[in-house]
Amino acid sequence: MIAFFVLNALWQGFAVVLVASVAARLCAKENAATRYALWFAALWAIVLVPLLAAALAPAMQVLAWASHGSGAGHGTFSLVTAGTLSTQAAAPLSWLARFCGAAPSLWLAIVWIGGSALALGRLALSYARIASLRRGAVLWSRIDGVEVSIADDLTVPIATGIRSPVVLLPRALAEHAGAADLRYTIEHELAHVRRGDVLGNAIARLAEAFMFWNPWVHVAGRNLIREREAACDDRAVRRTGRPREYAASLAAIARRVKASRTYLLTPGAIGSRNALVARIERLMDDGTPRDSNLNYFTLGVAVMIFAALTLAFGALAPAPVPAAGVLPPVQYGAAVAAASCQNPNAGVTAINPAAPDLPHAQMPAHPVSAIVAVTVAANGKATAARVYKSSGNANVDRAVLTAAEKSTYAPKRVNCTAVTGTYLFKADFAP
Repeated sequence: MIAFFVLNALWQGFAVVLVASVAARLCAKENAATRYALWFAALWAIVLVPLLAAALAPAMQVLAWASHGSGAGHGTFSLVTAGTLSTQAAAPLSWLARFCGAAPSLWLAIVWIGGSALALGRLALSYARIASLRRGAVLWSRIDGVEVSIADDLTVPIATGIRSPVVLLPRALAEHAGAADLRYTIEHELAHVRRGDVLGNAIARLAEAFMFWNPWVHVAGRNLIREREAACDDRAVRRTGRPREYAASLAAIARRVKASRTYLLTPGAIGSRNALVARIERLMDDGTPRDSNLNYFTLGVAVMIFAALTLAFGALAPAPVPAAGVLPPVQYGAAVAAASCQNPNAGVTAINPAAPDLPHAQMPAHPVSAIVAVTVAANGKATAARVYKSSGNANVDRAVLTAAEKSTYAPKRVNCTAVTGTYLFKADFAP
């Protein structure tokens, strides 16, 4: 299950990033706020689309199954044992199982949990560091109800706090910077507070921690940071009305900062040197304040596309076969006796396959075949079944599904121990 989710999340995340990139390019060049919202929606989509698509897959399959037209004609059928899932559907992952010596999902789960724990540990350390800075800060001013404080062990100005926001300034900056530079710096950090960027940054960091293995999450995160800082620059410039002076002040403050410590859980005015140069060049382009309002039409279209991708992926994306059945699990009164242990490792086998009960009037007019995946428990009982490959005829699919559930099986054996396995039950129909 985990292996399929990881594989699906990678290519589905690429599709989401592609849509977000095109939408961001179509936005007005100056509207950083809309591009930020687009990438924030893309980040949510990268995380949620694979989950929702996997959840919708059974329902989409039922809809597709119900929509097939029923054929009429005469013919006969022949029952064919298609074998176990381990030799067919899981073949793309079998090399990983042989290499690891265990199920791929087990190793992926271990790596996932370990990597997420390390990433969350970094966030916890960042939170503790920011909390320590805030406790030791000295109140300097209060602007629009937001506390502006001075911290000693701080290299860059930051905005922190979700319910009770605070702007923290390095002591060296507060003591040596001019009044104009301080004003521009504080306006930038207040823009983070007004936009709710502290909470948005925390959500993005948590998404990156839980899905650290997905490169598209980090692509969205980098774009979020770039557009967030540009949007805050736009807000600060609109309040001050002096874009060129603001850009010059940003460069002057960056020169004063000798080293920049990264605080993962809070946005800051000074990022990497390349990003800072790009921001200054953007501000100096035409010297006029830029639009800082959201383009709800563009954002709405992008969200609708993400929703459409979810439905499409739910219908098209491959899913692991051992899922819940299309029909309710069927229980049998007597268990199938375990086979002898002459072969200690064997897949599920059909002991007494049932013939599909298809009325003569519902026989298809042309050759068709249907495959049903049956989950067989260690006691030999069929616990779930679903259509693995549809015949295109709803009556045929239903008859094969029922026959597969009524059949009796010998369970899968691993080192002479009966375990749960999956069997592919196939029926061919010919006119």
